[in-house]
Amino acid sequence: MEINVFKFCSGLRVLGYVMILLVAAIVGVSYYAVVSLTYGPLLLRGGFDSFLSFIIVIIFHVLLVLLLWSYIRVVLKDPGSVPENWRAVPGEESLEVGTSLAAAEDGFERRSRGGGYCIHCQNGKPPRCHHCSICQRCVLKMDHHCVWVVNCVGACNYKFFLLFLLYTFLETTMVTIVLLPSFINFFGEAKNHSSAAKSAIIFLAFDSVP
Repeated sequence: MEINVFKFCSGLRVLGYVMILLVAAIVGVSYYAVVSLTYGPLLLRGGFDSFLSFIIVIIFHVLLVLLLWSYIRVVLKDPGSVPENWRAVPGEESLEVGTSLAAAEDGFERRSRGGGYCIHCQNGKPPRCHHCSICQRCVLKMDHHCVWVVNCVGACNYKFFLLFLLYTFLETTMVTIVLLPSFINFFGEAKNHSSAAKSAIIFLAFDSVP
């Protein structure tokens, strides 16, 4: 009896759900450090410090909303599935496959030159389509399986994945810049027991930024 060892790779999806919790924890710590501890209290002081804090908090929330929106989209969006019983018809002009999930689902008669066959799915495999051993299916224009999003990155969610990387870079860069003064003063403030907890939160948020 032949055993397909690649089926055990599907267990890695459990690790992905842990990574989602880790992302939520990093976001939560960063939010608490930037808004609740550092710049939120400055909003009530008035003057230039209050105005600067207001701008920082607004930009932080805008980037955070965009980051979470793109992350949820790349997690929930189907990367692109091959229609059942898809078969390539040789000798006809090549067509682009997988530009959208709706187009793929409507394309049961989709024709393309150079298509292959997936022995795992027992189905035709369009060009640039690969079988994911974790998701146990073929994905259109598969780039890779990302454990951070518990999903494959393919034709239909690649845009959201790139947006997630962009907003993550902008958000983490901002967090690094705005927490840098507090991080520099971390060791001095840690000597004061009354501010040790606050300093520890800021240090943790600063250290969690990639």
